[in-house]
Amino acid sequence: MQLPFGEWLPDQPDNLNPGATVATNVYHAQTSYKPVKGLVPYSGSSTVTQNAKGAGSFRDNTNTVFTFVGTKDNIYKLTSGTFTSVKGSLTISGTDTDFFTFTQFGQYIIASNGVNAPMYYLMGTSTNFATLQSIATAGTVPAKFRVSGVIRDFLVTGNIENAKNKVAWSGINDISTWEAGVSSSDTQVLPGSGGQVVAITSGEIGYVFRQNQITRMDFVGGNVVFRFSVISPNRGAVYGQTVCQDNRQVFFYADDGFFQINGDQVLPIGAEKINRFFESDLNKAFTDRITAAVDPFNTLAIWLYPSKNNAGNTTGVCDRLLIYNYVTQKWSIANVQASQIFEQFVSFNTVELMDLISENLDEINISLDTPYWTAGHLRLGAIDGNFKAAIFSGTNLEAELETREQEIFPGLRANITGIRPIVDAVANVTIKTRDRLADNVTTSTSSSMNDTGISPVRQSGRYFRANVKVPAGTVWSHAQGIDLTASQGGSR
Repeated sequence: MQLPFGEWLPDQPDNLNPGATVATNVYHAQTSYKPVKGLVPYSGSSTVTQNAKGAGSFRDNTNTVFTFVGTKDNIYKLTSGTFTSVKGSLTISGTDTDFFTFTQFGQYIIASNGVNAPMYYLMGTSTNFATLQSIATAGTVPAKFRVSGVIRDFLVTGNIENAKNKVAWSGINDISTWEAGVSSSDTQVLPGSGGQVVAITSGEIGYVFRQNQITRMDFVGGNVVFRFSVISPNRGAVYGQTVCQDNRQVFFYADDGFFQINGDQVLPIGAEKINRFFESDLNKAFTDRITAAVDPFNTLAIWLYPSKNNAGNTTGVCDRLLIYNYVTQKWSIANVQASQIFEQFVSFNTVELMDLISENLDEINISLDTPYWTAGHLRLGAIDGNFKAAIFSGTNLEAELETREQEIFPGLRANITGIRPIVDAVANVTIKTRDRLADNVTTSTSSSMNDTGISPVRQSGRYFRANVKVPAGTVWSHAQGIDLTASQGGSR
């Protein structure tokens, strides 16, 4: 009898759960679960010294990579695995909810945190960040704004000092123009009780996230410039860093769970699946540390968060990833220590960085003088728990999957004598049984595979589930379920 590892549904009861009750350090693919790799730091002894409060990675017109990380009092530039301060003596206010936004506008990188004056870095020219106002030629740049995005050919800013529900945009294709009516530059106060602006997405259209409202911005030109349409009047994003985007697909965490924007539709993706689990698992003392990013290669939207299981957490470094495959529409979870996740371009231009591709240089079949090594490859990266730059390219983490609980022989007990994990690796199996739903679960001793692929186990009970673990560092690709051998027992 075969039982698949179904969709991870921790919000549903263990008994008759149509999916998996455990799916840790894996992500859901089309017909199987696949492994999550561990973080590999590549900045040596170079660190940002404290929790990251925002990060961004960009390429200029020559394909040169520029990666920046903001902290409470500094902005660092990451080059060849080394962090260098490019703007020090900054101050993020006493509230931990402040964070940096980095936005690319042509050759410029705009950095803002709502506390310090907004800054710019001209890729290929600048040495340090300078105030954005210093290059303004018409009008005045908003003195302080927290978030920004690029919608069509405009830099759009939001959460402006003394006007938290206001957005302002530059001249068309010109961040030096901020005078209303000049080159289509203007401002708009967003009415209603949606709260402050917390995020602005980029693209042909843009979404302005407030705490309890989402407004779509469409370029229409003329004297109007942008049309503002409220697509979600009562739901927004809790914090700005809980919003992530893959082209026109936008994912976010709201007060009442996880959602996806599809056109003008706001779709619930966590309801009756993981919302209640997340609410109970989140360490609410550090809710502001949640950050989100997309792994476009694996079609994953990922939220990094601090869990309550990390009881010794006094710094707010996060310890878990909540993972959503937006193609299969399935969830999973992973255990990782980091303070920030973000998409980053990695240039493999040193031997140490090449090790991230292969520990044996002789196995690399790419000529070392090709642009492959310097052009930058988009990877899901992080600032790890030691404040180093890292990417998810290490060995596989220990994977754990568990089948749904069910009666193998309805109304009767079952005698389990063997489990064959349908996993392309050696795995360890335990059996969990109980005779009544009111009983505590009895867990068998762990059993490893023999030469025939069977894990010999001996366990009896009316309700049954199998737990499969693949040890850390094991090379494997697919985990699909189990095949079990069982015989009928009595009615007790």
